[in-house]
Amino acid sequence: MTAEEHNKTLATLHFIYGGMHGLTLLGLLLLVIVLMTASTAANSISAPWVAVSVLVFLIFLFAVALLPLLVGYALMKRRRWAKPLGICLAVISLINIPIGTALGIYTFKFFKSEGGIKLYGGRVSTASESELQDALHGAKPLMNWAKRTR
Repeated sequence: MTAEEHNKTLATLHFIYGGMHGLTLLGLLLLVIVLMTASTAANSISAPWVAVSVLVFLIFLFAVALLPLLVGYALMKRRRWAKPLGICLAVISLINIPIGTALGIYTFKFFKSEGGIKLYGGRVSTASESELQDALHGAKPLMNWAKRTR
């Protein structure tokens, strides 16, 4: 694949990732609203707790839904700010095993590749294959644990 095709694929994946999480959060919000209106015990929740809950929900919405959509848009339009924002999102996405982890690794790999450097600037990774294998060796216990817990 060419760098432009990887860029388009990465943008599409970020749109899907953001949409998937955004719809999930909106579904959760709808569920909470229905439960709040249907339950008589909802009146016993104090206003500060509701305000904190709304703030936490908005932070989650921004971090896991709107940020990927913004990165996808920046990648589609080839904006220079796509790289730093994409790398920040890749770090956040690594927590979401397995989809976010795969997307984060693919994002890192693209931005450090020659095609990513050509489109967005920066330096090519200087890591050799043996250094990458050494890094992978440290992750093998975690991968083996994941296989055992299936």
